[in-house]
This record gives sequence, C-alpha cells and structure tokens, in this order.
Amino acid sequence: MRKGRVTIKDVAQAAEVNPSVVSRILNHDETLVVRPETRERVWDAVQQMGYRPNATARSLRTRKNRLIAIVISGFLDPYFALILENANRVADQRGYVVGVLSTESDDQRGAKCLETIFDTGMAGAVLASSYIEESTLARIRYSDMPMVLLRRNGWEFGKMSIMEDENSGAALAMEHLISLGHTRIAHIAGSLYSRSGLKRLEGYRKALHVHGIPYRAEYMQESDEAQCRLGVGQTRLDGYRAMLRLLDLDERPTAVFAFNDTIALGAVDAVLERALRIPEDISIIGYGNTMSEFNFPKLTTVDGQMARIGALAAEMLINAIESESGEYPHEEILIQPELVVRKTTAPPPET
Repeated sequence: MRKGRVTIKDVAQAAEVNPSVVSRILNHDETLVVRPETRERVWDAVQQMGYRPNATARSLRTRKNRLIAIVISGFLDPYFALILENANRVADQRGYVVGVLSTESDDQRGAKCLETIFDTGMAGAVLASSYIEESTLARIRYSDMPMVLLRRNGWEFGKMSIMEDENSGAALAMEHLISLGHTRIAHIAGSLYSRSGLKRLEGYRKALHVHGIPYRAEYMQESDEAQCRLGVGQTRLDGYRAMLRLLDLDERPTAVFAFNDTIALGAVDAVLERALRIPEDISIIGYGNTMSEFNFPKLTTVDGQMARIGALAAEMLINAIESESGEYPHEEILIQPELVVRKTTAPPPET
C-alpha cells in the first residue's frame, strides 16, 4: 500500500492517462474529449486510492473570486426566499456576492447547475435543491470546492450539511392538535417523491400510532402521481382542492395538518368558501412559518427555521472558503423546528 498523500500523478498512473487529463476530469471540464470508459477509470482510481485534492491549490483558486452559488428548486417558493434573503445578508456582510441557480424540479437541470458552478470556478456553493440526483452528487465528493448541502446527509459526499428535523416538526404539529382533543386529523401532503414529503407524512402517521388513533386512508390527501414526480402539487390551489375533497367526506376531519403554509392557506380558502369557521369548525396547521402571520386568520404553523438555516449555511461556507489550512470539517448540523400557535387551531367542535 502506498504511504503518504495520493497525488494526481498517482491517480494518472493507476488510470493509465496523463495527469492533465485527471485534473480536467476532476474539475468537470466539459470541453475535454475522452472516452466514457476513460472517465470511469479515472473516477474508479480516485475512489479506490482515496485521493483528496490539494488544499493549497484550492486556496489559490478561491482567492481569485468572492462569488458563491446557491442552488434552489424554484424562485416562487417562500421557503427558498427565506434561505436566499438570509444567506445573501451574511454573504454581503462578509464581502461575497451570491449567484442563484434554479433546478426548477428537474434532475437534468440540477446536473447543469453543478456544471455551471464548476465551469465558472466559484468559491463555493450551497445546494438547497432536492432535484439533484444522487449519481450527480456523488461526483462532488472528489471536488475540492467547499459546499454545504441542505436537507441531505453531507457526510456521504464528504461535504458539510444542515438538516431540518422534519420528523420532529411533524410531531410538533400533531401533538398540538391531539392535545386540543382532535382525533379526526387529516394530512394534505406535498410530493411523496421528495424527502420532506415523506418525512412529514412519516411524522403524521407515527403520531397517530403513538396515541392509538387509527390511520384513515381518506384523510391522507395528495396530488396526482404525475405532479408528485415533478415535485409540484404543493401550491395554494392544490391545498384548496384537497380540502374540498376532505369536506365532501361523510365524516369530515376536525383538523388538518398541511405539508406547508401555502397548502394550508389553500385549505383555509376552501373552508371559508363553504361558510365554515376556522378554528371553531375545523383547525388547520401549516409548516414553514413563511407568510403565516400576514394572513387572516393568522395561521398556526411549525417554524422550520429557514432564516436561521440560510444564514448558517452562508457562514459555514464562507468559513470553509477562508480556512487558512485549506481544510474544513465535514460538519453536519441538525436544526430543531418550533411550534408557533396563532389563530387557526382550537379544540374540536362539540358533537
């Protein structure tokens, strides 16, 4: 076994290519024309030999610019607006400029966003979008660019990460409704092809089980499969339509836990349209705390700490970029959500 640091020359020798080819492949140089099997041979050698990029080279590169990227899933989602606002504030204070890229719920665009980041030689990146395939993310392990992943385990990619404890967030919402006396609780889900959709549904079902409340399939509302695969079905209109379906049940729920605040506000629209009262007839709780206090009635919700996550992600990234040693810890931080009680939840109506 070879002793000491593995170099690009070592990788090149193992892969039977020129060192410059290894360097260009590691830096995702799309202008490089080589056979696919050559690329695979290089990546295999990198992984098997445990190659790590030279920290000094990274420091030299990152001093050339103060531009960092933030990759999101879409520009209209209030969740990303909070992250961007607070990350940009921290970046501005530290003398950095933020460039925003959007995957728009498209895995292929996710791959292109990463290519853009590597091609432009940015100092670092925050990956907030869930629409970047695992196979694409696997390549960042061998990049020396500092990155912070949101809502993903960063350790398996050799990067920093910030995770929101969405199981606990869903539990907070459910425990609040159950403590008020609700047992007929519905859930309007987000995309079940996303980690967040699955985690919040898992928290919903677990709370029912813990309290001995039967799970009722008709109380679990989601968008059609095609929408879920696209990561949509999380709009105010979707919340409105799902709530109408719940109101048409022979035994309608007395409370609703919505995937996010946008869906919850759509549910509110449907309830008020049917001339029912909130929270006297039906309680509604959202998730996110994005615009909840500015609506009527003011929405009870779970604060996912997006403002804190955005600021923290920028701080972690910039600290890694400016690390004098050129090294940074592959840190993973778990953020705990908080319950925010406002005006849309109350005990169930007496029967």
